[in-house]
Amino acid sequence: MGGSPPTSPRGSIFSLSDKVNKRLELPQAIAFASVCKSWRNAATIAGIPHICTPRVISWANHLEKKEAQGKRSTAVTCNSHHLDVRNEYDINFPQSCFVACCGASHGWLVLVNELSNLVLYNPFTTNMTPLRPVTDFAGVEAIYGSGGNLKYYRKNKFGKLYDANCLGISFYAKAVPSKRRDYVVMVIHRDGSWLSFVKAGESKWQVASTHAERMEDRYLDCAYHDGSFYTVTFYGLVEKWHIDEPSGPRREKMVSSKPPGSILTRHMVSTPWGDLLQVCGILALDYPDGIRFKICKVDMDGCKKVSKDILVDHALFLGLNHSACLPTQSLPGVRPNNIYFSPPWMPHVFDLLLLLRNWGGVRKYDLKTRKFERAFFDIKELNHFEYPPCYVWIAQNLHNMALYGDEYVAWGTTFAYASSVVVLFSASMYSVAGFVLVELKVFGKSWKAENWFLCPPYFVPFVGTSRKHPNSPSPRFFSAAAKTLSG
Repeated sequence: MGGSPPTSPRGSIFSLSDKVNKRLELPQAIAFASVCKSWRNAATIAGIPHICTPRVISWANHLEKKEAQGKRSTAVTCNSHHLDVRNEYDINFPQSCFVACCGASHGWLVLVNELSNLVLYNPFTTNMTPLRPVTDFAGVEAIYGSGGNLKYYRKNKFGKLYDANCLGISFYAKAVPSKRRDYVVMVIHRDGSWLSFVKAGESKWQVASTHAERMEDRYLDCAYHDGSFYTVTFYGLVEKWHIDEPSGPRREKMVSSKPPGSILTRHMVSTPWGDLLQVCGILALDYPDGIRFKICKVDMDGCKKVSKDILVDHALFLGLNHSACLPTQSLPGVRPNNIYFSPPWMPHVFDLLLLLRNWGGVRKYDLKTRKFERAFFDIKELNHFEYPPCYVWIAQNLHNMALYGDEYVAWGTTFAYASSVVVLFSASMYSVAGFVLVELKVFGKSWKAENWFLCPPYFVPFVGTSRKHPNSPSPRFFSAAAKTLSG
C-alpha cells in the first residue's frame, strides 16, 4: 500500500509526536500529553506543559487590540502561559462567547458573551454550557430596537442604558461554579453588593443577598468548600450559605465584620487537608515590595492567624479564579510556600494601590523571603487603573480526563504516518475528554503502549459504529489526517 509500518516503536512515537505537536492548540496538546509515559516524555521534549500545572490565561493583547480598533471582536484568541515551560499557547474561543472573563473553577472558565450572558467554557475540551440570561437577574431589562433586535440593557427602571455587549463587563465581579456534576454557580455582581446563584436545570437566577451587613461593604470572594459556598466581604464578614433550604437560601455567619484597615484583597481557599483558609493581601510599606500576605484559618470559632509554614509543600493560586491550594511535588515549575497571584478588579482600594510601585500583572509572593515579584516576564502588563482584570489562573480538572468507555471499532481504515501509508485492519477507540483515543493494530498486531494515539476527532479518518451505542450515527467520518500529518 505504498509504505510499511515503522520498525522502531519508540522512534515512531517521537517522530510522530513532533509532527503532531507543531499543529496542536492547547486542548489537543494537553490531551496528547496524557496518554502514557512515552507520550508524556515526547510532549515534554516538544514543550507541552505538564497536564496538572496551573496556567495563566491572558487576554491583555485582545483588550489592547480591541481598544485600538475601536470595535468589538466576535472571535477572541487568548494566550496561555505556564510555569514549567516557556512555550506560549493560543486558545481560540468560539465566536461571540468572549467579551470578558469573571471566573475559573475546576477546569471551567466563566465567560461573559456578547449578549452579556454567562457561559461556562472548558478550554481543554471545548465544551460549553450557557447559563441563564442576564435579564433573569432582578432589575435588568432588555431594550429592543425597531427591528426587534436587542440593543441595550437597563439595570434599574430609570437607570442608565448599556450596550448589549457592554453591561456584562461591569455587572459581574466574580462567578464560582461548584465541583458537583449537577453544578451550582454563585455570582458576585452589581459592584459586589449582590450575591445570586443558579442550579443546573433551574430557569432563573436566585438572589441570595442584596447587600452585606454594612452599606459600605462589598463581597470580594466566594469559594466552594466541603459541599457549601462561603463568601467573604471587604470588611471580613465570612458567611456560609445553605442554598438547598425549602424556604430559600439561608446564611450562617462564621466571622464578624470589622474595619479593613490597610487590607487590599481577601480570598477564601479550600485546602486538600480539609481546612478553609482566608488569605489577605495587605499594604505594608515596610516590606520589600510594599505588600504582605496573611493566612488565617476559618472555623466555627472565627478566623485565627496561622503559621506561614501551614502550606508545607503546597502553593496557593489566587485571583479571579476559584482560589486553589495545590501540592507542588508533582507540579514542575511551582515553588512550595509561594502565593501565585493575579489581581481581581479592585476599585475599592484604588487610593491604596497608588502607593504601590510593584503591582498588577501576574506575581508570586514567597512567604519566607517576603518578595513579591513577577511570575512571568513575557506577559504583557496593562495599567490596572484603566483596564479590567485580564488574567486568570486555571488548572485542568483531571476528572474530565477519565476514560468514559465509549468504544468504537474501525476496519479497512487508511492512516497517514508521516509520508507513509499504513493499512489498519482494526483500531480500538475511546472518547477521552472530547478527543479520540486510538489503539493502532497494524496487520493484526498491536504496537503496545506507544501505539495509543490521542487526538481530536478530525485527525483520524474513520468509518465505524459504536459497540456500546448501536443506534449512534453510522457511518462516522473523521477526515483530514493524511493531509495534516504528512504535510
